[in-house]
Amino acid sequence: MAPVILVTFAGRQKRMQILTDYVRQAMARGLIDEWHVWDFTRSQDDHEWVTREFGPVRYMESGARYQLAGTVTDQRSFRTTAAIRNDFHIAILPNDDSDHFFEMVVGGWDNQYTALRKLPRTDLLSLERASKSEIWSRATPGILSPGVANRIVVKSSTGGMQLHVNHVHVGQWNDLRFPSGASIMVRGGWGANLELGDMGSRTQRFLGNPEEKPPYSQAYNYYATRLNRYAEAIFLKCDDDIVYMDIDKLEDFIEFRRNNPNYFIVSANVVNNGVCAYWQQAAGSLPEQLGKFEWPPGGFGGSLWKSGKRATELHDFFLQTHGKQLPLPARTVEWTERQSINFISWLGKDLIHMALPKGDDESLLTIELPALLNRPTAIFSDFMVSHLSFGPQESEVDADRLIAAYSALLNEKSCGHINASSPQG
Repeated sequence: MAPVILVTFAGRQKRMQILTDYVRQAMARGLIDEWHVWDFTRSQDDHEWVTREFGPVRYMESGARYQLAGTVTDQRSFRTTAAIRNDFHIAILPNDDSDHFFEMVVGGWDNQYTALRKLPRTDLLSLERASKSEIWSRATPGILSPGVANRIVVKSSTGGMQLHVNHVHVGQWNDLRFPSGASIMVRGGWGANLELGDMGSRTQRFLGNPEEKPPYSQAYNYYATRLNRYAEAIFLKCDDDIVYMDIDKLEDFIEFRRNNPNYFIVSANVVNNGVCAYWQQAAGSLPEQLGKFEWPPGGFGGSLWKSGKRATELHDFFLQTHGKQLPLPARTVEWTERQSINFISWLGKDLIHMALPKGDDESLLTIELPALLNRPTAIFSDFMVSHLSFGPQESEVDADRLIAAYSALLNEKSCGHINASSPQG
C-alpha cells in the first residue's frame, strides 16, 4: 500500500499543539505513515519547541545553522550517513569545556580539502570563520560522493579522535580527547544541502533556509527532486493551526484521494475557509444568521478572510454543531478557481509537476498547475477540519478562547474513542 505522508509547515507552539495530538492519534491508528515537519518558525522560542517536540533533523538547506545530531564518547562512536556534495560541517562540543568547540569541515573548498578548527563556543551559530582558527587540514579530493549517502564516523578514545569517511581514514588527532564525552552537531554549507540517514523515526524534522521568504518552495522542491522515492506516496499537507480533525473520516479522505487521480489537488471540508464556507452555506449547513458567505472573488480573500469577528462566530457555531459536520451540496465539489490550502492532498506521481518557483504556492497549486494540466481540484465534503485563523483575522479572532474550546473537544473525542474501544464487562 502506498505510504501516506503528512507535510506541515511549522510552527507556532500555541497553535500547533492540538494538531500534534490529532496527528499522533492518526499515526497510532496507522492512517499516517510519516509526518514531515518543516521548521519555518519565525521566533526562537517556537524554533526551540519544534526542535524539542519533533526530534533530530533529517534535512537541512545550506543556510540552516548547526543542529544536534548525537554524541561521542570513548565507549561509543558517532556514526551517520550524509547525502551532501561538499562542505559537511561537524561541530564537536566537549562536555568538559563550555568555552570552545571543534569544527571539522569535510570536503570543503569544492570537495577538495578537509580541515579542523578550534573555535569559541560563541561562534557556534555564526558562519564567519577566522583563518587563525584552523589547526589542521589536508587535501581530500572527492572525499564526499554525490551518488551515495556518505558514511561518516567520528571516534574518540584514550588514543585521541579519528575521522573516517566512506571507510577512508581521513585524520587522527592524538591530543584531542573527550573523557567526559561530547555533543555532535552538523550542518551543510556553501550551497550544499544536507540530508541525514538513519532517522528511524516516523516523525521527521526538516529545516529550510531561515532568511528565504516565502520559504515554501524549498519543501516542494525537496520532494520533486526525489520523485523516485516518493512517486507511490499519497501526500497530505496541512497548516500548523488546524485545531480540529475528524480522524474517523480521515481514511475516507485518503481513499478518495487514492481513487480519484483526475483531481490535481483535493481539499478537506474546512471550517474558516472562504470557498468551503460559501459551499457550506449553499448546502444549508450555515444559517443566514451568521451573515452571507459570498463566493470569494477568484477564490481569494472575501469578507470571512478579512474578519476575525466572523471567523470567531463561525468557529463558535461549528463547536456547537451536533456531529461536527457542515456538509456541502455534494460529497465532492469540483473547483477551478483559487482556494486556501489549509488541508490538501496530492499524489506522489504528480511531484513531476511540483518543482515550484519561489512565490505563491497556493496560486500555483490551485490555479496555475490545474489549468496547465487540465485537471480540476475538488473539495471532499465528508472529512471536516477546522482552521483557526488567517493573517488578516489575527487582530480580532479570539484565539485563546477558541484554542481552549478546541482542546476540550479533542479531549472529549479522545475519551469517547477510548470508551468505545474498551471491551464491555
